[in-house]
Amino acid sequence: MKKSIMQSDGCYICGSWRDLETHHVMHGTANRKKADEDGLTVKLCRRCHSDLHDKGLEDRWLQKEGMRAWCRYYSKTEEDFRKRYGKVIV
Repeated sequence: MKKSIMQSDGCYICGSWRDLETHHVMHGTANRKKADEDGLTVKLCRRCHSDLHDKGLEDRWLQKEGMRAWCRYYSKTEEDFRKRYGKVIV
């Protein structure tokens, strides 16, 4: 797994340093593997991670942040992102 291109420390949503877990910004088996390769992971505290998966809170926002980070980091376009991940996040 490549180091995250989106963050360095603490929960990406609330900033907590407790009970951090890795979250793949892009979902699905194939996209999760690509997210590992591309560094599209963030640390989330257990509460934010659970809320995100259980309630979908912040999920679309986090995917959009990931798309923007990917485009900046790799000097690519949203169309390039669509080709790699099968969608553009709006």
